Amino acid sequence: MSEQPVLIHVQNFDGPLDLLLHLIKSASIDIYDIPIVAITDQYMTALRQMQDHQLDVAGDYFVMAATLMKMKAKLLLPVEETPVTEDEEPSLEEMQDDLVNRLVKYQRYKQAAGWFKQQAAARQKFYTRPEMAVPTGIKLGKLAPGLTAADLQRVLTALTERRRQPALPMRLIHDEQYTVKGQIHTLRFKLSKVRAAVPFGQLFDKKPDREELVTTFLALLEMTKQHEIAVDQPSRVMPITVKPAKLGEE
Repeated sequence: MSEQPVLIHVQNFDGPLDLLLHLIKSASIDIYDIPIVAITDQYMTALRQMQDHQLDVAGDYFVMAATLMKMKAKLLLPVEETPVTEDEEPSLEEMQDDLVNRLVKYQRYKQAAGWFKQQAAARQKFYTRPEMAVPTGIKLGKLAPGLTAADLQRVLTALTERRRQPALPMRLIHDEQYTVKGQIHTLRFKLSKVRAAVPFGQLFDKKPDREELVTTFLALLEMTKQHEIAVDQPSRVMPITVKPAKLGEE
């Protein structure tokens, strides 16, 4: 009984290594134990099919075909004991090792390219909303001349370095412990106890966690927007201070 011919679906490949890798996976062959005779026959069949379908076959495919045919010949022909010379061509084992190394390296690059493609496709599902302009008639609160939101951001960044504990590799989801409304009440209570401006950093715990830090900062911004507090910086070398707006009007 004659062997059934190997049927190969002709498609566009990214080169001879891509075609070889496709043949190896289709036949469930171990990439580190390639049967040279069988894979050479399959490769030549695929090459003929590509030519029959009038596909543009690059020269790299024929270079790989010549390499495989040479390896097949070395495997089938009897070994002749000849003296070793400096110009002797690589042995069958060396050619096999080189082919396996090239296939493994190509496979890694192909997997990495597939991962990046998945990440790019996932990123396309996100839409970043552009920054919204402040609506007409909305005042940003009492900020001293020369004091900008960037100054507050720098202070916030410095405070993040005083977190109670380093970030863990995995995050545990807890119930919400801090709310903007709750922190507004807390800040009102703290500011009601003073009769002078308070340094910005003293409104936070010595080592606040991230949730408390961000929520408190949002509460401060909301109170500034509602004109409950005034934010000032007497000079560029002095800390930013916060005080009740009514205290500033006295």
